[in-house]
Amino acid sequence: MAAHKLFNSISDFFRSINLKIDQSFDCTIHSLDKLHGEPPMSSPLFRTNYYTFLVIASGKGHYTIDQHWFPLKPFSFYFTIPGHLKSFTIEENVTGFMITFSEDFLKANYPGKLEIDFPFLFDETVPVMYLPKNLFNRIHELCSIMAKEYGGDSPFKQRIVANHLVALLFKTKELLLTHQAKIEPENRPAEITKLFKAALNKNFFQLLRGGENRLWNVQDYADALHVHPNYLSSIVKAETGKTVKQWIHEKLTAEAKALLKNTRLTVTEIAHQLSFDDVSNFNRFFKSQTGKTPHAFRQS
Repeated sequence: MAAHKLFNSISDFFRSINLKIDQSFDCTIHSLDKLHGEPPMSSPLFRTNYYTFLVIASGKGHYTIDQHWFPLKPFSFYFTIPGHLKSFTIEENVTGFMITFSEDFLKANYPGKLEIDFPFLFDETVPVMYLPKNLFNRIHELCSIMAKEYGGDSPFKQRIVANHLVALLFKTKELLLTHQAKIEPENRPAEITKLFKAALNKNFFQLLRGGENRLWNVQDYADALHVHPNYLSSIVKAETGKTVKQWIHEKLTAEAKALLKNTRLTVTEIAHQLSFDDVSNFNRFFKSQTGKTPHAFRQS
């Protein structure tokens, strides 16, 4: 049995740690200083089925996503996508905003194509953005307006909040384009590569929650994207410098590391969860990728 839970809404997550949060639809925004108990405090390991955007104005703590660790500090702005194994620790009172929303909510309230207009929502990892004060203040002001609407009683509240969310996403895209250079001009190879990454994340997400019983291979991804496997392999290699197989192996290794370090699952249980029929095959694969056996990595 997994040592972490999957939450479909932010209210479900906070209920699990004995805190109450208001949620009337699948998009929320709350002030961070009203969400958490007295510091220091730490969350359990968890996965979510929704996006989370965090705008940190002040405070101190840290956040983990899979095997990655990074600090919570003033003027930081970042988000996480569904499926990652996460936890957080708050050392000093954190102020700012937390925005959560489901993909279904965004699709219902935005007529455009998400993969084209907001490709960063489907990236494997988007780094934390530490912003200059003037840029951070623009994001913070947008969130403040959104929070006021969310706390209001307008009969059109859901649509108004959705429009502010879309504005925040376009602002995020602008920041990534002008300050992080993570989004390239749209073209067919880039679009297919982004769709492949989204499908890769989805396959692992479904695999780890029990909704998928096997790891996809190159042919599976090609079939899902309606392209020839050789074409998929060539454009992913040209766009990223890595083959489809390398992407799969790196994702598999990252998930294995996260489960080894952050759960009490046995190596055999982890092997089966990651679609290995035999634990010896998992041991060989993991050592070929990391130079260590799973047991040695867990103890390091």
